[in-house]
Amino acid sequence: MTEAKPAQTEAMSDDFQVIFSGQGPQRWSIVGPSAIAVGLPTGAVRGSLTAQSGNPLTPQEILVQMQRWHDQGLAVAGWLSYELGMALEGIELPDETPPLIADLVAFSAADLQPMALPQPMAMPALPLPRKLLEQKDTYLHMVDQALLAIGAGEVYQVNLSLAAEIPQTGALFSMPLAWLAGAQQAAQPVGFGMAWQGDAARPTVISGSMERFLKVVRGEDQNFTVYSRPIKGTAPRRLQPEADQAQAEALRSSVKECAENTMIVDMVRNDLRRACRSGTVQVPTWLAPCAYQTLWHLESEVLGILDDPHNIAALMRATLPPASVTGCPKVQAMRVIARLEQRLRGPYCGCAGYWLPDGQCEWSVGIRQVHLRATGATQQVGAGIVADSTAEGEWAELLLKAQSALRMLATARRYK
Repeated sequence: MTEAKPAQTEAMSDDFQVIFSGQGPQRWSIVGPSAIAVGLPTGAVRGSLTAQSGNPLTPQEILVQMQRWHDQGLAVAGWLSYELGMALEGIELPDETPPLIADLVAFSAADLQPMALPQPMAMPALPLPRKLLEQKDTYLHMVDQALLAIGAGEVYQVNLSLAAEIPQTGALFSMPLAWLAGAQQAAQPVGFGMAWQGDAARPTVISGSMERFLKVVRGEDQNFTVYSRPIKGTAPRRLQPEADQAQAEALRSSVKECAENTMIVDMVRNDLRRACRSGTVQVPTWLAPCAYQTLWHLESEVLGILDDPHNIAALMRATLPPASVTGCPKVQAMRVIARLEQRLRGPYCGCAGYWLPDGQCEWSVGIRQVHLRATGATQQVGAGIVADSTAEGEWAELLLKAQSALRMLATARRYK
């Protein structure tokens, strides 16, 4: 495929529904391996689906609609919420207003436009939100409760998160998506950036995820291989190269971090097995330290050959929500999360991405997100709890992860 030429700068002010952007070997590949960013103009949308829990579609009907668009030769893009995965597993949702559980559009892949994103200078992170810091005691208590559940044999691992409002950021809601996507990539370059247009009832979602949920690729043998690259294990970067490399080595040798990652790898293997041919699920990469702008992560890769590459509903049903943001065993961990968090996650910890008519797809895990509304922004961050976790240690990891989204907001403000 020939290299896609960037769109002219003035195209950045156009009305786009969704923009995908990325860098490095894991970047989005809708228009070929050379793509840096691609957007869908709002006028190119052929169909849309915005659903609350049970209104107008059930979770299974949402997957059926995705399948129907796919069978009609249309591409599908958008996000699916964490609560959609809960509902598919028959887990009762928190007692709140019926949550928005899916926001999707259908389109012709030919309507996608390669784009040149603005490249603002990355700014230092905003101060940690006061409403996040005020929840420290709440989070420490949640971790202690999770450790009790682990000690009782209820779960082996559980992912716990907090949400915090960031005031005085409402003006960013009306900014062009390309500006927000450019700010996200400047602040924390990742392989799976997404900017999704909202409205009065739906948040604008800016996702700076570095974690692959699902990627489906057709090989020369015409088999379709599905890849997942779960992340578990975190350490801060250091300025000095020797100290930074020591951080990576310490992360790779940490019994706790490696155990956390390994449990999730087993969960992903189990999930993919439900949609793949028997005996094809493998783990070619295990516990690899990967460097990002502000932190190290431990990453592993799981793959398998799909039974039916065009059965979108079956693959999503087998894998939602992503294992790395739930725990082990998955269904029981989700019940513990619901009991301890007592609120909705929405797009956070769900997935975002696209599916093309030829069966290939790319979906990221919904982490490192900011949800923008006219009243301000909401950030949600979390950490995985295992038997040898400490409440203070998990709180420190949560604050480290919060920095990436805050850097994006600061950069977007500066660019504006």
